[in-house]
Amino acid sequence: MPPTRDSNSCDIKPCNAVDMRGQNESEGPADIDRGLRWLKRDARRAARNEQHCRSRADRRLISLVRHVGATSPLFADLYQGIAMDSAGLHDLPVTGKAMLMDQFDRWASDRRITTRAVDEFANDDANVGRRFLGNYLYSESSGTSGIRGCFVTEDSALEVLRALGSRLSAFGPRAAAQFTRKRGRTAAILKLEGHHMGAAFYNSRDNAKPDRRVRFFSVLESVPSLSAQLTAMDPASVSSYSSVLVLLAQEQLEGNLRIDPAVLLPFSETMTPTALQTIRHAWPRAVVIDRYVANECMFIATRCDLGWQHLNADWVILEPIEMTGEPTPRGHPSHSVLLTNLFRRVQPIIRYDLGDSVLMRPDRCECGNPLPAFDVLGRSGEIVHFDVAGRRHGISPTVVSVVLDAVDGFAQSQIVRDGDDHLTVRFSIRPGTDRAASGREARHRLDQLLADSGLSHVVVEISDELPQRSQGGKFVRVVDTRRTESRAVSQQCE
Repeated sequence: MPPTRDSNSCDIKPCNAVDMRGQNESEGPADIDRGLRWLKRDARRAARNEQHCRSRADRRLISLVRHVGATSPLFADLYQGIAMDSAGLHDLPVTGKAMLMDQFDRWASDRRITTRAVDEFANDDANVGRRFLGNYLYSESSGTSGIRGCFVTEDSALEVLRALGSRLSAFGPRAAAQFTRKRGRTAAILKLEGHHMGAAFYNSRDNAKPDRRVRFFSVLESVPSLSAQLTAMDPASVSSYSSVLVLLAQEQLEGNLRIDPAVLLPFSETMTPTALQTIRHAWPRAVVIDRYVANECMFIATRCDLGWQHLNADWVILEPIEMTGEPTPRGHPSHSVLLTNLFRRVQPIIRYDLGDSVLMRPDRCECGNPLPAFDVLGRSGEIVHFDVAGRRHGISPTVVSVVLDAVDGFAQSQIVRDGDDHLTVRFSIRPGTDRAASGREARHRLDQLLADSGLSHVVVEISDELPQRSQGGKFVRVVDTRRTESRAVSQQCE
């Protein structure tokens, strides 16, 4: 019997048995192997009805579990002793980044993917966007956990991403005409150093001539420098971290940036209502396409005009959970969420603790999209602002993280805004590292970033403390204690 869904959550539930033997190779190729044309057509059909998505997800889950149990040594061990002829999704063990990175050499279904092979490839920045082992897109992340994640993505998964992209709303005649008039010029503001997902994906046009319409900018460049270069470029579209787009929007509103893009593509950080309002105020004619993405699943959902993310439920399963691991009821914020990516087979992502807090909407969204609607509560890229001569200067938390990730010996780092003009750095180091030397390098890098941002008066202090988690157990890279204290006072006054 196929798995059923509980009305309180968005996941496949084990209330009834799941026949994990439910597909034979003789039945034909797996959905993921049917080609881009078929995948695009199927994606459009599935999006018409949540039941259509559910049936596809059920079928694809069965196929995925059978595949990884037979090809991944790690998952073969994890699933040992589980009766696959009567198992449900909730009978499968929870995984996470720490586990998968620790068991990296046993995780992938392609046995050539090892720590040694990855390190040899990743140590050369010239390999960004090139084929890893001749077959895969390679990318890295640190994320909220602070643990380095190494991910390889196969071509069939990228085909699913392109198919899901066909669901995105059309630009509309005005935006389409403007995009064409500007000859599709695209500005991508990314972490260019290392194998970050954005840079790797944009550079993954194997053996093809570079797209001259796309220009890359480093996220580490100062906002005034970016504003000058973007004004000269006059891009048709701009993609970057949500917090960076907000800083650029503020520059546009102050007249320091003068562009009129047709499309804006924020990524990686949650687009808060305030951030979205600022961006739309700066560029009222631009189409904002806000997608929920992660290295583990490069297209989870798309935000509608009413502010809700709509899950690609035919290829992605989300299970909101409490701190105890129990399902979180719809309409309530979760402690975390478990992600199952149904289009990754080489490095399986099944019941993976993503660390994000989400809130599943209990009813259908008024926008008309039948796909499950939810909001992401725990991935916000809140900007740290400082006041200078009556003007607010902001720093993206992503930029701060990029700077600290480059410090030699840093294992995990955390910035604390604990004063009007004061930042404290908490960090842990890798074995054999000189903590004092790493601290001095971190201070130097942050001082340079602040000076480039017009904030040379801000004092950076290196702490002996290790990074700390929130009361809810989450690790946050940038902590603003003033904001936290302000909220606490507000709650006491209510």
